[in-house]
Amino acid sequence: MELRILGPLEIHVGRERLFISGTKRQAVLGALLLADGAPVPIDRLIDTVWEADTPATAVKQIRNATSDLRRLHPRLAENLRLAGDGYQLVTDGCEVDAATFLRRTAEARTLLAEGRAEEALDRLRSALALWRGPVLEGLDRPALQAQIAALDELRLVAMEQRVELELAAQNHHALLGELSTWVARHPLRERLVAQYMLALHRSGAQAAALKLFERTRRTLKEELGVSPGADMQEAHRHILQGIRPGSPARGIRLGRNNLPPPAAHFTGRVREQRVIYEAGRTVQSKERPLKPAPVVIAIDGMAGIGKTTLALHAAHHLTADYPDAQLFVDMQAYAMTDRPRDPGTALGILLSGLGVPPERMPRRMDERVALWRRLLADRRALIVLDNVTDTRQTLPLLPTAPGCLTVVTSRNRLTNLMATCHLTVQEMSQSEGRTLFGKIVGDDRPRREPAAVEHIVALCGGLPLAIRLAAAKLRHRPGWSASHLAARLGVGRQWMATLEAEGGSVAEVFRQSYEGLGTAQQQLFRLLGQVPADRIEPRTVAARAGLSVAHAERLLESLVDAHLLSATGPEPRYAIHELVHAFAAQLAGAAQEAPVIPAEQCLTGVSPAGGIFPQHHVPDLDGAG
Repeated sequence: MELRILGPLEIHVGRERLFISGTKRQAVLGALLLADGAPVPIDRLIDTVWEADTPATAVKQIRNATSDLRRLHPRLAENLRLAGDGYQLVTDGCEVDAATFLRRTAEARTLLAEGRAEEALDRLRSALALWRGPVLEGLDRPALQAQIAALDELRLVAMEQRVELELAAQNHHALLGELSTWVARHPLRERLVAQYMLALHRSGAQAAALKLFERTRRTLKEELGVSPGADMQEAHRHILQGIRPGSPARGIRLGRNNLPPPAAHFTGRVREQRVIYEAGRTVQSKERPLKPAPVVIAIDGMAGIGKTTLALHAAHHLTADYPDAQLFVDMQAYAMTDRPRDPGTALGILLSGLGVPPERMPRRMDERVALWRRLLADRRALIVLDNVTDTRQTLPLLPTAPGCLTVVTSRNRLTNLMATCHLTVQEMSQSEGRTLFGKIVGDDRPRREPAAVEHIVALCGGLPLAIRLAAAKLRHRPGWSASHLAARLGVGRQWMATLEAEGGSVAEVFRQSYEGLGTAQQQLFRLLGQVPADRIEPRTVAARAGLSVAHAERLLESLVDAHLLSATGPEPRYAIHELVHAFAAQLAGAAQEAPVIPAEQCLTGVSPAGGIFPQHHVPDLDGAG
């Protein structure tokens, strides 16, 4: 049985093509095929079929659709199975075009690493020939867009790799029509533009190549505020230096990319993007020489602020500058079911990403570090270390080669990391929050009630995760209005139930940060839930906790480094995000630790009897984690 998704959805059994009627059945089958044999929950299938206005009979209709699919052919009936409350399409013994594509591109990487460029080119040609059009062409389902975008990106990467080999094989004339089409579709994809420039130049169209460079340079400047990256700059120099048409391309490379797809509906962060692009660009010129040391960008911020979203968005825009590898590893600092990933395990993941087979993987930590740095010694690679705990966890993973960029994200301030730049991500502005909310909801309800949207964004405190979850809730509740959602968010603790979806929630990410604190920090954090948000300063906290003012200030500063508080100026006074404060109040209430401090008591610094720390035992900050 052949299952085809690289183009219109098709199923072939022998010489027979099965006819799949109805968008409902096609959507269910498309979701199951994109899952690559993994179970798909019934809720996911419902979201795929109905973008809005989910009927009360949705579950029954999904069951009926799967029964209809089973009746198409005995093979399909055998492979389409119940799995929990959902379904899975077992692909063992089937030929899935997407899986074949991935296998052939992996084989091409291996062949090229062995110096067999001609065979690698043939393998890439056969892999790309499997594509008959866009993934699931004609089946427009927003719930599937992230998976579709990931496959589309892999297609583009494979095509760029194939074009590089074609250029090296002097096949530039045959590439002109194809590259013209792809550059028109992706005018800001710099590696594609650079390849088209070289193909034009080697075909004798030097003027057209230079015009293409100038047009793309202007577009990059106007739309992104950046200059062309290394690929375009090098192609430009190649042309200006008058290298004869038909000369071989520069060193063939076949980049490895395991970056997760960028988040949909990315909004704002213009300043942060410019900082990252300025630090990360590897452009070399007389005015701007190539950086002599590897670039390290440290991004920190509170839970849910969008650090990973920003890092991945920027990383995908910088891939042309780091074509040899683009690697991602989650360091799991706040995973609830796992301990933080140790550097040795992370190095194993990174080395595997570079193609080191298991039998050649060093066992000792120092040997892995040495191999990692040796493999990157003369390469341009981009590495994203997401969700790290501290500098100590990060250091063994940093490349030492000047052509490498490492982006590190953490909820903690990595003050000991000698980074090229440290970037703290702040809350979104009201304008950015409104835009993000409207994009995710996807209909005209936000436009009908702008005041309600304004209130929702304010209640979310500009926290992107909260805004995304609130918007997703409204998107999947077609009977709700924006004002109804705003009312729910504003009532007591209903925000916790409202700001959650698919097992994730704002409260959960806050709890992960809280669980990462030491005992003394946790006790102090709970206390802050009982202190008015505008009264958080060392004297008040010390009086309530039964600590010295100096010790209270050290604990408060440690919460600033954990991004659970922010310092508001040179005076020792602190601000707390509205949702973080509500979460602390919830913890304090659950622990039944202390009554709310009256405002007048905050001013006088009078300590209630007992405090949160027993007077005979004042904790040492060094034990606070």
